[in-house]
Amino acid sequence: MDTTWNAILWGQFGAAIDMLENAMIACPDELWAGPSSFWHVAYHSLFFLDLQLSGSVEGFAPPAPFDLSELDPDGRLPDRPYTKDELGNYLKHCRRKCRETICGYDRGEG
Repeated sequence: MDTTWNAILWGQFGAAIDMLENAMIACPDELWAGPSSFWHVAYHSLFFLDLQLSGSVEGFAPPAPFDLSELDPDGRLPDRPYTKDELGNYLKHCRRKCRETICGYDRGEG
């Protein structure tokens, strides 16, 4: 793919990832693990970004402490809510993986 298109595509994915990060940071604690379960919306988004960047369900494993519960056909949730720090680290992992996939390298950012 032309490097111009790579830059454009990364710009869009990077902006979307940044917006998710902003929402995670701004989410009040009472909504993070409360009835709205914002943590799960954030986790679901990151999990499927990671999975899609992997190219296949076969052999896919998210980094610890995450598991494959998102693939459970019965909708099983993880055993506990994930913290903002845990999901912030997962977001950084996904940002790097996305940049590497689209641009072919990692600049060491985020």
